[in-house]
Amino acid sequence: MLLAIAVILPTVCLLWFMSQAVKNERLAVRQKLLDICHDKINHSKSFFNKNYFLNPDIINIASFLKSPDKILWTKTIQAVVLVYDSNNKQIYPMPYQNEIIDFTDDLHNALKLEKNRDFQQALDKYQEIFDSNSTDGLFSASMGIIRCQDKLKQTNNTVDFLNKLILSDVRNKFSLSQLAMIKVKRVEWATKHKNMLYQDLYPEIKQWYHNGNDFDNYPSEVTVWAMESIINIAHENTISIANEVLEDAESLIQSEKISLDAAEFFSNQSIDDWSQEQYSAFKVNNHILYASKYIVDGKTIFLIRTKEDISGMLNKYLTFLEMKGINKRIVSNIESIVYEDKQIKGKPFVIENFNDYFPKWKLELFFKDSNIFDDASKKQAAIYYWTGILAATLVLSCGAVTIQAIKRQAKLNKLKNDFIATITHELKTPLSSMRVLVDTLLEGRCENRQQENEYLQLISKENLRLSRLIDNFLTFSRMERNKQVFEFSPASPVEIANSAAEAVHAKFEKANVYFNMNAAKSLPMVNADKDAMTTVLINLLDNAYKYSSECKQIELNVFAENSDVCFEVRDNGTGMTRRQMKRIFERFYQADTSLSRRAEGSGLGLSIVKFIVEGAHKGKIQVESKIGQGSRFRITIPSLKSGE
Repeated sequence: MLLAIAVILPTVCLLWFMSQAVKNERLAVRQKLLDICHDKINHSKSFFNKNYFLNPDIINIASFLKSPDKILWTKTIQAVVLVYDSNNKQIYPMPYQNEIIDFTDDLHNALKLEKNRDFQQALDKYQEIFDSNSTDGLFSASMGIIRCQDKLKQTNNTVDFLNKLILSDVRNKFSLSQLAMIKVKRVEWATKHKNMLYQDLYPEIKQWYHNGNDFDNYPSEVTVWAMESIINIAHENTISIANEVLEDAESLIQSEKISLDAAEFFSNQSIDDWSQEQYSAFKVNNHILYASKYIVDGKTIFLIRTKEDISGMLNKYLTFLEMKGINKRIVSNIESIVYEDKQIKGKPFVIENFNDYFPKWKLELFFKDSNIFDDASKKQAAIYYWTGILAATLVLSCGAVTIQAIKRQAKLNKLKNDFIATITHELKTPLSSMRVLVDTLLEGRCENRQQENEYLQLISKENLRLSRLIDNFLTFSRMERNKQVFEFSPASPVEIANSAAEAVHAKFEKANVYFNMNAAKSLPMVNADKDAMTTVLINLLDNAYKYSSECKQIELNVFAENSDVCFEVRDNGTGMTRRQMKRIFERFYQADTSLSRRAEGSGLGLSIVKFIVEGAHKGKIQVESKIGQGSRFRITIPSLKSGE
């Protein structure tokens, strides 16, 4: 127990030390990675602060503030804008004002004539109203003229009239909403009649705001409606619009819609509460936008960006954070994800404030592989592990060898003590018997000659017993020193069996043992040491005699099986357990180790038998036994035929 503790305790301590070393190595690798990440983040922040917010958009907004629609159409800035004056009144997108149409009596009469399909009379009445230079009913009269001319098929007149409305000074009498409707009507009419080089009107979409050398600032709602109407007219009439024109128009529509959504959000906010030159996210109409506030010439300007705009703007920033094995995520102030790499999983190992210009935004870093620390520290950890395993294995091996040696020595000591006790008993018993018999003979206390003969026969018997015991010791000694010499020659199995039977005949006959020997005919010869094999059978027959009951029945059978010769000894003795059968061929083993046992012996007989059969003759010995039913020993050795 103490030896086991002395071996196991240092091993456990060594393994604990190695595990701590590996753990510390992982922590060192983790800290190193964290330092690298923080350096990258700080470097990227420095670049972003120094360069990115020298924003040309602000300069452009200031330059074109008087015509914000021009800013959008010419793509002077890459953002949607909201503009408020010094009183926080919305300037752009221009709010839409509902217009009240005043139906005069003349306009009412003209409409009545048109309804009665008196188009010429109605046209004349609409023309009178238009020529009156009054703005009352001017737009309704213009639309009436176009309708009536269309019904009367006065195509050329309609072309001239539409151009007059849009290109002459008359346009100044219309509101921007009315002018937008006239422009859409012009495109619709020209497309329907395939007139006025109608295909050329669609590229004019790009001139939507243009008015000579100036720009018209249409309300955003009007612009969206007009642009969508013109594009729909083209689609319904299968007219192709140049890609760049269509893309510009659709981009303008999208920008205007975003500005309207942003204006709706800020209409319920205090714009003074927004910090300058900082981006914040906000949600409106189920989508998320991002706004940054600037003050230019007393006006408050918001740059409005979509998620795609922000992602594009952050691309250069994110390139500074490219690290092998690291994924990134940027989360806005309202916990919306602005950017993230693919296949992000697990929890972030770094959460940092993203940037001073993005308050309450978070930068999160994730490992692509959750085992990255193990991979990074794998080499050093492997050295620690293998060193620990080698040392632990060495300690355990030395301990195991030591324990085995101690066990073996303890076992040898036990065998030695048992052997000495057995030899003492086995030698003392016949010597004591012979001494008593010799003393009786010397003192002449025998009654007659017959008794003297009996005593002499007993002395002879004990002498043979001693001789056999000493022969076993000598044979065992030679076996241990590999000095046993065998003389092999062709031998008859029957002769070997007969020699053994003759050796035990007198003993068996005197004890009234029922002994039967059966030998098959025409058995093949074996290459064997005849005397050694005879000794084997004598040992087996002697054991059968010793361990059989009073009514002893012993058989010796010799027969051939395949190409082998078999010797079989059966008895009706006490039998053996399975555990005893496994150990009976061990040196000095005896099933009954008490000094009061009935059967004498040294425990060497069967180990000698096994050595002669399996070690010298390359044969095989088997045993079958059951308690109370006797035992069967079977020896198989190759015949000369099988060896040829």
